Amino acid sequence: MHFCLENGYLNDERYAYLVIKSHVNKGHGVNRIQQVLIQKGIDRSICQQVLLNTHHDWFELAKHKVFKKYGEHPIADFKDKAKRIRYLLGQGFSYEQANYALDEKTSTHVDD
Repeated sequence: MHFCLENGYLNDERYAYLVIKSHVNKGHGVNRIQQVLIQKGIDRSICQQVLLNTHHDWFELAKHKVFKKYGEHPIADFKDKAKRIRYLLGQGFSYEQANYALDEKTSTHVDD
């Protein structure tokens, strides 16, 4: 194992970047990705450092995720909006990101 560490074969930072890339492709937010990294044994400081160094627009990713799930269907009522917010929170997005994604001024034009 010492040989692997010396030669860079075992690198938590590189592994964290790969996990982040995989989960971003699935449309997951920062909170969920950080939880997965910690469950996989990556140190919290490495998680935070790697997440800060990624150049993803988490607000736009949340918007894309909600569009993929609900399409062009407008929010029917408060209950429907709460359901969509819970969905995004479960996917690892913050409340602020969820609100941005569901804001009708920002969510009408989603690029695929």
